[in-house]
Formats: sequence, structure tokens, C-alpha cells
Amino acid sequence: MGIILCFLPLIIALVIFTFGFKLNFFHQIVAVLIGLLTVIPISFIQFFLPDIPFLLQFPLWNTLFKSLVIYGFVEELIKMFMTVLLPHKKSSTLQFLFLVFLMGISLGCFESVVYFLDHLQKANTRGAQLLYGQIFMRIFTSDIIHLTCAGLGGLFVVSCRQKKVKVSIFVFSVILHGFYDFFAGFANFFKYFSFIVILLAIVECRIKYFSLKE
Repeated sequence: MGIILCFLPLIIALVIFTFGFKLNFFHQIVAVLIGLLTVIPISFIQFFLPDIPFLLQFPLWNTLFKSLVIYGFVEELIKMFMTVLLPHKKSSTLQFLFLVFLMGISLGCFESVVYFLDHLQKANTRGAQLLYGQIFMRIFTSDIIHLTCAGLGGLFVVSCRQKKVKVSIFVFSVILHGFYDFFAGFANFFKYFSFIVILLAIVECRIKYFSLKE
């Protein structure tokens, strides 16, 4: 049941894009598979990239560095390159953006499954009952930030194809994702700033789309 819940946003997105926007279903499956493929290098880097000894002396700065560089720059760079593999010929900017969104949702859902299985193992070890609240929280936070930041990366690719390169679009995806992870890691009042970052990511994605709309 928990794994199905992790994929709920992806299922909803597939239904909406297929019947609401008449998006090519084969192209959507390709986007989902690319999202799954993107999880592999990102997970490898997150788990195996060593810490910088100097920054370990300053926990707050170490967290900020990891959030911006690893979770922000590296992850968004990989996602941006993967969007190049998405079908785009004879597609409008909006249709391509929807495929990028789907790739981002797919990535977020598969990542949620990893967290779910890890949490399940720890819960069984402690003999505790697994709570599903964390999965719902990821649906409305982590999945959305993956969607919007992937969208910004995709719009940067669109700007390159239109020969009016806007590096600032990619920079925004890095900064927004980085600061989301930074604030989401807090257990106090500061964690609520992550919701502000999510709203900013949604707004920024909309603004950049209309600036590139054909």
C-alpha cells in the first residue's frame, strides 16, 4: 500500500495529461522511464560523494554547501541533461514542459519509494508501526520541488533550442532546489521556509514559461 501511495502523483499526472491535455501516451512512458533512469546517478552521488573535512567543523555551512552543490547544482544538472532525451520534435513548448514535469514527478516518486523502503526497514527493526504521513508530506513538498525545478531545467533547454540562451533559468532551479533541501532539513520553525521556496519555484516556472512561449 505504501509503494502505491508513493506513485499516486505519477498516476494522477498520467491521467490528467492523457485525457485532459491529449498528450502522447508513448511519450509520457518515455518521460517516466527517463525519470527512473535519472534516479540512479543522483542516488549514487548522494550516497558516495565524500564530505569535505574542513566543512564538517561547521555543521550549518556544511549543510548549506551540500544543499546547494549536491542537491541543487549536481542534481539539477543531471536532470537538465536528461530532459534532452525527451521527445520534442513537433511538440509545443507547453507539451514539452508537460513531459519534463512528468519526468520530474517520476523522479520524485521513485525517490519516495527509496525513502519508504528505508523507513520501513528501520521501523521493522524498532518494532514500530510505519506512519504514512511522511509520504503524504513528500507528495506535497519533495515531488512538487522536483517537478518545478525539472521544469525550469527543461525551459533552459528550450531557451537553448530557441537560440536565446537564458542561463538564469537553470541558476534559479539550482538555487531553489538547494534552499528547499536546506530549510527542509530543519526540525524547528525554519523548516516552514521550505514551503515558501516551493511557492517561489511554482511562480518562477510559470514566469519563465511565458517568457519563452512561442
